Amino acid sequence: MLRVMLCGASDTADVRDQFADVIGGFGGEPLHYLAGGVQYLNSADSSWSRNSQITVRAADLCVFVIIEKHGEITWSTELREARSAGKPFLVLCLDRTYTKYDVLRNSLTDATELRAEDDRLLLETIREMEFSWQLTVIPFSYGTFPQILRRQLAILFHLTLQAQQERNRRAAIARLAVQGERLNAQEQAIAIKIATDELEEKNIRKRAVVALTSSGVDPEVALELLSSDEQGVQRLAAEHLADLYRDRPADPEFLAQCVQTANAADDVGIGRRLIPTLLNLDLVAGISALNLLSVAEAGTRRRIAENLERHEEAIVAENVTAEALALLARCLEDISETGWKARCRQLHARLSAGQV
Repeated sequence: MLRVMLCGASDTADVRDQFADVIGGFGGEPLHYLAGGVQYLNSADSSWSRNSQITVRAADLCVFVIIEKHGEITWSTELREARSAGKPFLVLCLDRTYTKYDVLRNSLTDATELRAEDDRLLLETIREMEFSWQLTVIPFSYGTFPQILRRQLAILFHLTLQAQQERNRRAAIARLAVQGERLNAQEQAIAIKIATDELEEKNIRKRAVVALTSSGVDPEVALELLSSDEQGVQRLAAEHLADLYRDRPADPEFLAQCVQTANAADDVGIGRRLIPTLLNLDLVAGISALNLLSVAEAGTRRRIAENLERHEEAIVAENVTAEALALLARCLEDISETGWKARCRQLHARLSAGQV
C-alpha cells in the first residue's frame, strides 16, 4: 500500500483531515504523528527524532507542509532524512506565509534581525530549500489544499509512469543487445542515451554499448563512451571501438583524441585495449596516434611491441617503418631485460636493416 507521510509543525493539524481524505482517495495510507501514524521503537534511548527517521524510511512519499510555525524535527531531521534516503517529497506552504517570507527574504539580509523565533527559523529554512537545495515550494490556501495536493500527487504519478516507460524501453534495448539484432533509429537513440548515462546501472550501460556495435555511433558518442566515469564502460568501448566508430578511412584526429583520452584515464587498461584496436582500424594513422600514447607502464610497452610484431609485414608494405621504429624505441627506453623486450629489439633490428 502507498504510504504518504505528512511532515510539519503542530499547526499542520489544520490540514490533517484534508490530507487524509486525499491520500485515502488515492488508496493510500496517511502517516501523521498527530493521528498516531508515526513508526516508533520504545526503548531506554527512544527519541522523537529517531521515530521520525524511521517513519520517513517507511513512507513512500513525504509531504512537507508549512503553515506558520517552525517544526524543528521536520526540518532538521525529516527533510534531511528524506533527501539522503532518496525519498520523493513535496513542499507546500500556506500562500500568505509564503508571501510574507518572500517579502522578508527580499528585504532582510540577516534573519537574526527578526524577533519572532518562528519567523527567523522559517525564513532560514525557506532560504536554504530554495537557494541552497533549489527545491520547489508550492503555495496553497486552506480552501485549495486538497486540489493542490491532488494535482501534485498526479504530477508525481505521471512522472513515475514516464520513468517506468523509460525503464521498459531500456530493458528492451538490453534484450536486443543479447540477441545481437540491428537497432532502428529510435532504438539507436535510446541505446545511446542509456550507454552515456553516468547514473545508469553499469551492466545495463554495457549491454547498451554492445547493442550499439551493430550499427556504430557518431565519433563524438564514441569518445564520450571512451571517457566514461565508469571503468567497465570505458574498457568495453575501447575493445569495441572498431565497431562503434565506423568511419573509414579512420580520421587521424579522432585516433589522436582516443589516445589523449586513454592518457587521461586512471585505468591503464584503457590504453592497453586501444593498442590493437587502433592498429586494426588504420595501421598508418594508428601508429602515428600510438606515438602519442604514454608508455610509462610496462604492460603498455609490451602490448605495443607484440602488436607491431603481428603487423610487421604490413608495416614494411605500408612504408611506415620509420614511425614504427620511433614507437619501438620509446618502448625500449627502460633498460631492464625481459623476454618481450628481446623480441622487441629483434624486430627493431629487422626493420632498421630493411631501411638500409
